[in-house]
Amino acid sequence: MTFEQSDLQRLIEEIIELYQRYCSDPSAIDVICSELRTLYQKIPIYPGIIVDCLPKIVQPLRPEELKEGNEISVLLKNNQIFVGKVAAVASDKITLVDCKQFERPRSLGEVSLPMRDVHGIKLLMRGILQKEWPSLDFGE
Repeated sequence: MTFEQSDLQRLIEEIIELYQRYCSDPSAIDVICSELRTLYQKIPIYPGIIVDCLPKIVQPLRPEELKEGNEISVLLKNNQIFVGKVAAVASDKITLVDCKQFERPRSLGEVSLPMRDVHGIKLLMRGILQKEWPSLDFGE
């Protein structure tokens, strides 16, 4: 078996594809990452099964298909995202419990943040292969 035929290659491609599809929905990315971690912990030697499961984690749902107990993500017209379990469904509203609110990422241009409001800072590294192992960065 060559690298191109391995399930690991398919797994990486599926993760990239799911990220590209849901990058503007932090709630979907959160659930996908959580499930990916759980799947990998349970069946690390079966990346092919993980690949088959990943696309099924986030599914579109019509309002009439909602049932009590469903865990859902709701995108509002103002780009707010709410995630929770359906407690009740009526014709004019959905009641969620264990609810979290996410905001869709949006470009803000330049922002000045007061240091007194900063709780923590993390450095985000891009192009790490080129920095750490330049001899292995073959480009495109």
